[in-house]
Amino acid sequence: MKYRCQCITLEGRRCKKAFSFVCNKAKCCFIHANAYLKYVLTIQNAYKGYHCRKYVRLLARLPCDIQGKILFYMRYDAKKNKCIQKILCKKVDTLLGIPQTLRIGFVLAFFENPYTHTLIQMDKTEFANNILQISHLYKLYTKYMSIINHDYANALYFINHYVINIIAECVYRYHFIGGSYLYTKEELTALNNSMQELKKVADVFKLEYEYHYCQ
Repeated sequence: MKYRCQCITLEGRRCKKAFSFVCNKAKCCFIHANAYLKYVLTIQNAYKGYHCRKYVRLLARLPCDIQGKILFYMRYDAKKNKCIQKILCKKVDTLLGIPQTLRIGFVLAFFENPYTHTLIQMDKTEFANNILQISHLYKLYTKYMSIINHDYANALYFINHYVINIIAECVYRYHFIGGSYLYTKEELTALNNSMQELKKVADVFKLEYEYHYCQ
């Protein structure tokens, strides 16, 4: 009982969910804590404004030459972020496609999906490299989550499980069962390890995206 939410439901009963927050001296679950969200956002906005004004006042007290150097590096960082953003967008375009078509293409059936046809045409070396490239792409988007293009991040989040399922299906259909692909035991082990790594980094990306954009 001491771990239960103390809020009352619309039916007049006490909520049965476990509490996650303490709001106004009351234990609240995640759902009932949303009632306090507007107050939290107001406090956050007020503090962010105070925080920014504090540094602006500090900057105004500095000599002009130091102000110029600070502004130079701030603009340099903005330019660098745009370059990183452009590189990451190009990687998605090359490996998976542009965001406008990803949502349409990846919801199609396995053999109707354009990405499936791309994978089927690869030999085993190209296929293994593609898995590594997709894993690296997820790592980069996780690392630069705060500066990436939101449209691309949103598309990558949307197709997350589709990408994993299509690659896993291709692994099973065309690689593990033999056919025209002949693998040594070591190559199969490496392929399996690459798949496990891909699933892991994709899950990390998903959690990081939800933390930044879904709260």
